[in-house]
Amino acid sequence: MPGVAVLPTAGEVAANPMRVLRWFLHPFQSRRAAEAEADLRGWHAACDETLQACLGSLADSQLPRGEIGVVLDRIDRTLFRLRDSGSGAQSYLRGTSPDLGRRLRQTSEGIVQLRNETARYLIRAQGPTPSYLGGGRQPEGSREGYERALAEIGRPARQRALGLERELRQVWTELQPLLADLARAGQGRQGG
Repeated sequence: MPGVAVLPTAGEVAANPMRVLRWFLHPFQSRRAAEAEADLRGWHAACDETLQACLGSLADSQLPRGEIGVVLDRIDRTLFRLRDSGSGAQSYLRGTSPDLGRRLRQTSEGIVQLRNETARYLIRAQGPTPSYLGGGRQPEGSREGYERALAEIGRPARQRALGLERELRQVWTELQPLLADLARAGQGRQGG
């Protein structure tokens, strides 16, 4: 009958106890593999989305003159996903590939630092008076604040973002064989 597990007989248990143990552990190992694969894929998606949002914000010269709260909120929401998926991915890699796990953690920390730099840039680029307090009515102060923020924070943050983008691509490429193994192990999952 498909989908119904047949328990081993007493003779099979006595003859090969390790095989029986593997038989009992298989559903747990399959579930762990599927969760690890989902965490790694989720980590990459959250990193990429955060990175692209920061890059877009750093490249948009009009954004600092407008309402930055919506953009920062969207970036922060991706960081929540990064935290959730990243902790599971790092936990899995700690036991299987510590060097790759270290790089994953460093990339995550770099993304968080980039988010902080992006927020600092957007806030400082609004000048001495933020747009929601009428800063748009003082164009000379706003322009000067924007130029200073761009030179001190914006351009260096863009360079950091481009470096992180390269690092994320490299880590993702190195994760591909592991993801393929996890996908195969996760497919062996029995009902649920």
